[in-house]
Amino acid sequence: MNLNEYLGKFPGTSDTYGQLKSSVIKAFHSKSFKLFWRNWNPLYGYMLSKYINRPLSKTTNGTISSLLTFLFSGLILHDLWVMPLFCILFKKVPFFPVTLVFFCFWIVMAVENSFKLRSHLENDKIHVLINIVYVLGCSIAGGIISALI
Repeated sequence: MNLNEYLGKFPGTSDTYGQLKSSVIKAFHSKSFKLFWRNWNPLYGYMLSKYINRPLSKTTNGTISSLLTFLFSGLILHDLWVMPLFCILFKKVPFFPVTLVFFCFWIVMAVENSFKLRSHLENDKIHVLINIVYVLGCSIAGGIISALI
């Protein structure tokens, strides 16, 4: 599947604003945290899958390749840009805050996926609530861990 096919399949629109809105709505309505990440940012998801996760999964198992993909995304695609802002705004060098948040996201995703924790839930509103709790909880946990280190 090429990028245009991928972007057409997941967001369901070619309009930039429509893609963003569709991706966020689909992400929060996802029936698992793994699907949440697949829907959250289709462009990053495509690139991370094609160039990081798939090549890594050829030499490691799926759990390790997804961990390394989350850490790559946190460090390279987020922290390298966020940490200098922290330094400028707060005069403090944080300890990889987004990478730690993404590590927490990966833990939740791996546990939920391993134990099929939501496979029996059909209520869409419950999925939205769970995804919100996961995102907020992991963001807070990662931030606290970063602040303590």
